Amino acid sequence: MLQNRATLQQTRFYLLKELRQVYSELEAESIARIILEHTGFKTNDWLMDPQKVPGVEIMTQINEIVTDIHTGKPIQYILGYTRFCDLKLTLNEHVLIPRPETEEMVLKIIDNHPIQTGHILDVGTGSGCIALALKAHFTESAVSGMDLNLNALETAANNGRLNGLDVKWFKGDMRHSESWSSLDQLDMIASNPPYVLRSEGEVMQANVLNFEPGSALFVEDSDPLEFYDAIAKHGIKKLKAHGTIWVEINERFGAETAHLFAGYGFRQVTILKDIHEKERFIRAEK
Repeated sequence: MLQNRATLQQTRFYLLKELRQVYSELEAESIARIILEHTGFKTNDWLMDPQKVPGVEIMTQINEIVTDIHTGKPIQYILGYTRFCDLKLTLNEHVLIPRPETEEMVLKIIDNHPIQTGHILDVGTGSGCIALALKAHFTESAVSGMDLNLNALETAANNGRLNGLDVKWFKGDMRHSESWSSLDQLDMIASNPPYVLRSEGEVMQANVLNFEPGSALFVEDSDPLEFYDAIAKHGIKKLKAHGTIWVEINERFGAETAHLFAGYGFRQVTILKDIHEKERFIRAEK
């Protein structure tokens, strides 16, 4: 346990020692920085004044964070927030932690979608990260977020208020036609639906399995493209001519997912790779 008179330098070394028991060296460095920033100390602080003594309250807070870390609880849930596309988003057990891949998809959308006005739908919105990041860029567009989970929608709405972004949130199951029926014609649909196979969960890290909502992660091995089928089937009817769908996908099913969208009549279907050269996204144009 960190002592009350510990310096910033000692605090950082303590965090790294504890974090290395749970995370890789690179992750430990990153999370230590996040914790120090959360408690009010940026990188320059512990570089320029390593002998500064933060004080009793901060030491108590850090000790509590470290205790939670050793339970396997992700740091984003411990702190209650994360950063995504320059937005601060609150998080809880009802929503997934946004991944770098999802942020990468949003950046690809921004780079490849010149139209500034229109109607955008985020399907399975969760924390609202995609919808809010798109609204922050496409400020003149009407953006909506659909989710089946009312607790997730409450979190997304709170994130909208926190960031001053006007997004319409509504309860809906993407697999059911009635959830789409009241929507206006759309210019874009974006989604990061559940795509991890149940069998893949056997090799996933415990901090994901024990804390993140399984309903937002997993699909049955017998029907791995269930949600993509729903998005394609209903999306083709709701999109305007030349409207696009962007989805994050399981790298194992790139060709199959692309074939599914083509089968519903999308005229241009492109598989895009992420920064790790894995087939991670699909762009489909009506």
